[in-house]
Order: sequence, then C-alpha cells, then structure tokens
Amino acid sequence: MKMGKQGARTLRADADAALDVDLGWWSRLLARRVTAALDEALAPSGLTSTQFGLMCLIASATDDTLGALAQRAGLNQSTMSRNVDQLVGTGMVEVVMTEADRRRRAVWLTETGALSLQQALALWQPAHRALLRKLGLEAHNIVGEVAAKLAE
Repeated sequence: MKMGKQGARTLRADADAALDVDLGWWSRLLARRVTAALDEALAPSGLTSTQFGLMCLIASATDDTLGALAQRAGLNQSTMSRNVDQLVGTGMVEVVMTEADRRRRAVWLTETGALSLQQALALWQPAHRALLRKLGLEAHNIVGEVAAKLAE
C-alpha cells in the first residue's frame, strides 16, 4: 500500500500524538531514566538497581520460596530463577531445597549479601529521595498505589 504525501504527514502526526501520551512508552522511558540514576548512585556498592531490588525482595519476603518471590515480582518462575542464579553466582544469595517439600526451593541472602544490601540501602535512600523531589512526588508509595490500581 502506497501513501501519498498527505497520508505520510497524517501518519507522522498521528504517531507523534500517540507517542506524546502513550503510557507504555513513557513508563519504559521513566524506568530507564530512574534505573540509570539509581545504578549510578549504587555503583560504589557493586550492585545494580535491578540486583538491589531483587535483594530487597528476598530480604523482605515472608515466604522465601522461589515461586512466592516470582509471584510477588510479577515474573514467571523461570525468569525469577535466572535472576536469582546471577546473585547466587556472586555469593550474595543461597538457594536450598526446603525440608518439608524437596520440590520447593527457598531463597535467602548470605551474610555477604546482607552486608552488601545494608551498604546499598545507605546509598539508595538519598538517591531515591532526590528522585522523588525531582519528580515532584511527595508520597513515597505512589508507585505502589499506581501498581495496585493496574492490578484491579
């Protein structure tokens, strides 16, 4: 299908207008920029913001099984397993079979992982506050509120 000059201009304008308001586009752009800022702040800890988030998820888990962590993170178990395996390789995390059910794998931070997370938290806190101020966000839980609305 061939488009004339008018059709191309309309498509360009329509695409530009869609991009201006597309939640998917803007959320990914925001995520990339926030991730870059947090990666920079966390660099002295040796952790990326992704590793930091996963370690916080593990440290705060009431159910430490791989399946529960995956569900809480909104990931499938296979993806969660790959992410956890990377942290296992660094010595930050251990994965063990549970006593009650040998098919279930429990995940927790090693002592090294806990110390690294503690150091990273000290770097993350001021960086996170600065990002909230820069974005003009008062409520620290605004992201959680938005996520809850989308889950409805």
